[in-house]
Amino acid sequence: MQIHYTNDLELQDEAQALIDFDMGSIRQMILAHRDPEPAVWVAAPEGYQQHGHVLRDSNAIRLIAYVADSGSIYATDGCNSCRHISHVEKSTQSELKTLSGTAQLPIDMLKLLNQLVANRTKS
Repeated sequence: MQIHYTNDLELQDEAQALIDFDMGSIRQMILAHRDPEPAVWVAAPEGYQQHGHVLRDSNAIRLIAYVADSGSIYATDGCNSCRHISHVEKSTQSELKTLSGTAQLPIDMLKLLNQLVANRTKS
């Protein structure tokens, strides 16, 4: 299992521990929905650390996981978690923007997710 980051910000160990915690929270939701392990994880490092300070939670989604079988996108801001259904590998850029607006998922994370999932389906 690999986490893909939206940028190259080097995270402190405490921030990495928060990513692990958030992954555990998302996995609990996944189990509740009886979905398999996510195919792709995308994290926004600035949601975990800013200006050298570790953030316990964020004002925006900072971690998403995608389960291709069900088209489920699981997301958390470190405090709240949610689930949205959208087969992102089939989505156009316009559809991603609409999903971003309605689901409050950061567009840069959705674009990276779309790219990663599309590349996996080509392989």
